[in-house]
Amino acid sequence: MDPEQMFGQFDRLLEEERGAIRRLDGARVHDIAAEKVDLFLAIRESTRGRSELAPRFRDLAAGLRRNAVLLAHARDCLRDVLSAFHDGSPATPYAPAPSSAGLSVRG
Repeated sequence: MDPEQMFGQFDRLLEEERGAIRRLDGARVHDIAAEKVDLFLAIRESTRGRSELAPRFRDLAAGLRRNAVLLAHARDCLRDVLSAFHDGSPATPYAPAPSSAGLSVRG
């Protein structure tokens, strides 16, 4: 497989990973993570010294960041659900304050 085909395969894995995150398919997300490591090592080995592929690496990094944000958000949501289940209060700092907090918009 040439580098461009490997980048294409990585793009497909990222797309599949986004779907698995949305479906909450943790097992598939885990499997894809292992596939991404193997594929990235192959890409890195086959592209040494090929600076013309720098834009593809930038695109790859952007896709990895997008999926990382989705995973972080899913983790935070799960943490909030578990926290609310256990003690009734969300754990994240962006959770709305209870109405009994007595906040005033006038100071």
